[in-house]
Amino acid sequence: MKAYWWFQTQLYPMLPYLIYQAKTVRKNNPLPPAKSNHLILGESSKRILILGESTAAGVGASQPETTLAGNIFHLFQEKYQVINLGKNGLRAKELIPTFKEDLGTNPSKLEGIFLFIGANDCFRLTKPTDYKSDLENIISWLYKSYSPEWFYLSDIPPVHIFPSFTPQLKYFLLGQRKFLSKEMENIASQYSNMIYEEIQFDLSPEFFAIDGIHPSDYGYQAISNFAFDGIKRWAKKSNLDIF
Repeated sequence: MKAYWWFQTQLYPMLPYLIYQAKTVRKNNPLPPAKSNHLILGESSKRILILGESTAAGVGASQPETTLAGNIFHLFQEKYQVINLGKNGLRAKELIPTFKEDLGTNPSKLEGIFLFIGANDCFRLTKPTDYKSDLENIISWLYKSYSPEWFYLSDIPPVHIFPSFTPQLKYFLLGQRKFLSKEMENIASQYSNMIYEEIQFDLSPEFFAIDGIHPSDYGYQAISNFAFDGIKRWAKKSNLDIF
């Protein structure tokens, strides 16, 4: 991939400086606690799985009810049991080893799956080819294990506009995100029941938690509403009654 090779030639001379900046950002912006690492809401026999990194873990939310899981549970009018597994800092290659044991205790059939993974692969500069392979493995494993009626693949968060990051970090994160998002888009196009949409909602200051990186309660509501609206459009187009 010549384009990524060119990106790396620009990136590598700056790496020591960027690593220093990233450590400074982390030091000056303590990580908010996670509110939904392992969370199950409802008792319905119909189930939805939410899986992923800090967004799924509810980092930045004030309480479990205002996390993705809490919002999704209510948006679906509590008709589904919501099983939520998340871990801050998770990369795509780490997802299956991290959650395989937890998922092994869950039913073999899920009505729907939400997957949030990719932000940390931006931060850790995962090669696009490696990210593609890791993401394909995750998706294949989830389809074979749970045969979902629909699969929501979340776009990578716009890491290049997070308020706490320096201009230099934003510049290179923008480039890295473009490469990984392209791989994600290509994978999504191969599945007829996969919903993938480029993030399009207001990222005003109130969207972010106090650390200027993770979503606030308002941010989680915006993410949940965007995902839910995308699923509704897909369900209407597919003549599928999931609500």
